[in-house]
Amino acid sequence: MDSPANGMSRERRDQELFDRIARRYARKDSCASSALARRNKLFSALKPILEKSGTLGTMVDVGCGIGGPAKYLAGRYERYIGIDHSPELIELARACHGDNPRAEFIAANIKSEGLPSRVADVVLSDGALHHMSELDKVLESLGRIAKPGAFIVVIEPQNANPLIAVMRGARKLLDPAYSRDQASFSWEDLRCLFLSAGISDIAVDYQGFFSTPFAEVVLFPQAVFIPLSRLAGALDRWLQGKLPVALKKMSFNIVVSGHFPGGD
Repeated sequence: MDSPANGMSRERRDQELFDRIARRYARKDSCASSALARRNKLFSALKPILEKSGTLGTMVDVGCGIGGPAKYLAGRYERYIGIDHSPELIELARACHGDNPRAEFIAANIKSEGLPSRVADVVLSDGALHHMSELDKVLESLGRIAKPGAFIVVIEPQNANPLIAVMRGARKLLDPAYSRDQASFSWEDLRCLFLSAGISDIAVDYQGFFSTPFAEVVLFPQAVFIPLSRLAGALDRWLQGKLPVALKKMSFNIVVSGHFPGGD
């Protein structure tokens, strides 16, 4: 486990990396093949909340990048607050969503003082926790942002599939735009983290068997990869409904959800 000093250093390196690659990173949400996969991932993860409540209310998106969910989930929330520690990404987010009065963006470390308090009906963290240190403090901060009983949904790379772990390790070495400091989690890792934060009604799902590479890499020619991305998303939706849990663990991602303390 990182010491506080090492953790801050790791977060600083990641912030500098995302500032450096902000425009390249933003292409994932502007290129059609990757945007399709990223939208499908969000709707899959948030489907239980939307089916239960019909709306996401005020959603706080932690590690929002350029705020893709503000576009993908338009009409499903009343207010969207994106928080990211990269000022360059937040600047791009504000430029991309300047015509959306329901969306706002904050450049800050999620553990910073002065973030909005008791505002979120839903806290979303899509691929952000593995860039962070002192996760107990991160969850404390998220608990302050959340309304009592609010939903939390975390999407993270998971480490149950050894082939995917090898692929991610190779990418760390070969891709200069891919953080070398990031972690990956098991179901038990995230369950223990949630329990320590007092989160209840913890549920798990596995996601992304074929579509995840499309979500993470911009591919050309788009005339070829847009239909392939659609096909990958359809296969993922079918597999999620058919596979037993033991085989679902071969996915790229894990989705863990629950409720913050204080609800009825």
